[in-house]
Amino acid sequence: MDGNDAMKLLVPTAAFAVGVGLLLYFWPRPPKVFLTRERKRVQVSDVVELSHDTKRIRLSFGSKKMILGLPVGKHIVIYAPNPPSAISSKSWNGKPDSDKGKPEIDRKYTPVTGNEAPGYVDLVVKIYRPGTVKMPDGKEMNWEDGGKMGLYLDSKKPGDWIEIAGPLGVNEYLGRGTFKLPGKTVTVKHIGMLAGGTGLTPMLQVVQAALRDASDACNFYLIYANKTENDILCRDMLDDLARNSKGRFKLYYTLDFPPENWAHKTGFITADMIKECLPPPSADTLVLMCGPPPMIEFACKKNLEMTAFFVSAVHVFDMWAFRPALGADRPRKDPKCPRVPSLEQ
Repeated sequence: MDGNDAMKLLVPTAAFAVGVGLLLYFWPRPPKVFLTRERKRVQVSDVVELSHDTKRIRLSFGSKKMILGLPVGKHIVIYAPNPPSAISSKSWNGKPDSDKGKPEIDRKYTPVTGNEAPGYVDLVVKIYRPGTVKMPDGKEMNWEDGGKMGLYLDSKKPGDWIEIAGPLGVNEYLGRGTFKLPGKTVTVKHIGMLAGGTGLTPMLQVVQAALRDASDACNFYLIYANKTENDILCRDMLDDLARNSKGRFKLYYTLDFPPENWAHKTGFITADMIKECLPPPSADTLVLMCGPPPMIEFACKKNLEMTAFFVSAVHVFDMWAFRPALGADRPRKDPKCPRVPSLEQ
């Protein structure tokens, strides 16, 4: 082979190599995932007051090329210092304090955004401030101390830092009606949902993910219970989802104390309400619940039994009743992550 022949061979080979290199350079890379089960710091980038006792807090990962990495159906844990008055006291809000003596507390939250929002995650936080709240029926709810984590997050402003960890949880929505639950995986066509107060957020997470997927044909039916109209979380978001779902997401509000001309349901969740709003019991139906323990026990489980739902078809999102214990589901502490600063600093 003479020099000219070698050159003829070398040019296309080099061009091919350059082309492959450019292709690899510009080929879309999967985004980096923020959550790794280690404790990590995130910065508050925005705070929006949604109501007198509810805020949307946006947490930034520090890179717009990074996603949260939270599977649908799972949650995160937020850490905060235990208020100094609670460390030595035996009670909080007049009841025995399970955090007594601990320098730090942790609480579980389900974000209202996921991997579709690169660079940040949004939380909707209900804040129970110290004081007495008078209900429409004249009864009073007394919060001597308020909610620990809510007050901590209420104090945060853009530029502040908090610590989170995740993913955590035993439930995962895999899409197209398939749920991975403890000890089993089920696929259904209809998912009924019973939620109270902040128990809405796991339901909202699942519905949003399903409606974003055009190939997901599962139908959702949500009964969302609150005391007053002002207590309804993410109402605009819920109404928009239902309106644009092409009938796949049916939404029912019920209030203990409805205003005049209220056009939705009233009172606690009942067996008749479940029969009217949720799909009937069948092998193609799963019911999810999340809310305060009394609601789950007396309004949800009891009335589901009365409507012939089998226990195997009913599952509780454990946002209220369970905190991660030491073990496999407990996030590892990152030694590089400093302790949460004291509230007194």
